Amino acid sequence: MGTVTMEDIARRAGVSRALVSMAFRDVPGVSAATRDHILATADAMGYRFNRLASRLARKAATTFGVFLLDLRQDVYADMFDGISAVAKTNDKHIVMAVGASDGSLDAAALETLAQSQVDVVIATGLLLPDADVVAFNAQVPLVSVARRVDGVDSACTNNLRGARLATEHLLGLGHRRIAFLANPQTDGYLDRRLGYLAAMGDAGLAGDVVVSRYSRQQAAVDAHGLLTRDPANRPTAIFAHNDQAALGALDAAAELGLGVPGDVSVVGYDNSQLSRGASTNLTTVDLHGSDLGRDAAELALRRLADSDAPPETRTSTPSLVVRGTTGPVREAG
Repeated sequence: MGTVTMEDIARRAGVSRALVSMAFRDVPGVSAATRDHILATADAMGYRFNRLASRLARKAATTFGVFLLDLRQDVYADMFDGISAVAKTNDKHIVMAVGASDGSLDAAALETLAQSQVDVVIATGLLLPDADVVAFNAQVPLVSVARRVDGVDSACTNNLRGARLATEHLLGLGHRRIAFLANPQTDGYLDRRLGYLAAMGDAGLAGDVVVSRYSRQQAAVDAHGLLTRDPANRPTAIFAHNDQAALGALDAAAELGLGVPGDVSVVGYDNSQLSRGASTNLTTVDLHGSDLGRDAAELALRRLADSDAPPETRTSTPSLVVRGTTGPVREAG
């Protein structure tokens, strides 16, 4: 019989290779029942490991694996700042993985962190389906940032409230033709659209939703379509699902020679560093990214201290930051 490897044990036990390694090292994140199952499988296959050497070699749980969806969106840098502050205070190392704005690299990035044998993953902006996030969490503890996932530790903001704040601000300025430039509608990212529609409905108005993407370039294309409608149907205000999309709307307005906020008001979401610049001066919803990162890191510490604790969700309250891209409606005529 050949040498039995961890991959062989993982296959027989029906778990990942990373989970087998975690069980052998007795690190947090593996339930007692799963650890016993893995060790019993290893014994049955004739795998013998030096438990004493493993204990001597094993360090305390010291590593956060941090996933950032997209480095082009600086809201994730804000979240990272919050995570990093807690990590430094608690002597935790950080291993990073970066995805892509369309979510195509989520699964591979998480697997890279798992193979790096991090103790807990803090994932900002995951676009994987809920079921996939829950499945990964069963193998490596995960904290979801900026998105609530049932059954998984989550640090998120009240996006229903945030979208209402943005829409009600525009309504208060007299706007009635308010378009929402929406994010792709996936698990975990529906509330901004729902909050916008609820506020419009309360005002007796129909919603005007155009689904865009997470890139500034595509948002500019979609906003251009909105702003070249006939005058009777053209929106006087655009609420964008994030600041990158709002910048795309500003690009489209500039290309068409439209004044902001004279001809069209624009609201973003995130209060990213770009939105705060004097040349942008974007009205936006602040989700307090650094605070979200801190909350997520604290949840990660809690998970490391007690792997069997029930999942916890921390939900923060966003705030509206009014700057120079919104103003009273000015109807043509």
